[in-house]
Amino acid sequence: MIQLARPLFFLLLLVSATLIVATTGQLPAQVASHFGAGGAANGAMTRSGYLVFMLAFAIGLPLLMAFSMAILPRYSTRSLSIPHRDYWLAPARRDATLRYIEAQAYWLGSLMTVFIAAIHLLLLEANATQPPRLPGALFATLLGTFLAALALWMMMLIMHFRRPH
Repeated sequence: MIQLARPLFFLLLLVSATLIVATTGQLPAQVASHFGAGGAANGAMTRSGYLVFMLAFAIGLPLLMAFSMAILPRYSTRSLSIPHRDYWLAPARRDATLRYIEAQAYWLGSLMTVFIAAIHLLLLEANATQPPRLPGALFATLLGTFLAALALWMMMLIMHFRRPH
């Protein structure tokens, strides 16, 4: 599983960063970047500030999340909180458990990367209108899809570490 999860994660980071860099020029000099109730813009930043922020957010947050989940447990399992911890971290299963957690970390990072890239595309659309307006139905669909995928990811993680037979 990790043979697919890790390269896909890094590919998605690259595609996301490329997408953000390639399309940020379509935004106005002052980018509506925060929206209130009803989708009305209530915060803005410069285009260059937006580019730096979005790249940091789109690359930094998924990397931080994935690496903290994938790498840190290899150095210290004391803070690792999984059901039936003693069973799953027994010497016979420890390496397989840590590989599974690492793969799941990359899947979560991939999910976050796609979500953030989609938010960027949504902001492109919002800023294409005057005055800028966030398409509420599209945002709700995007957020609902992300939350459903996150719930599925969590269920798979919990089911993997269910009570051993």
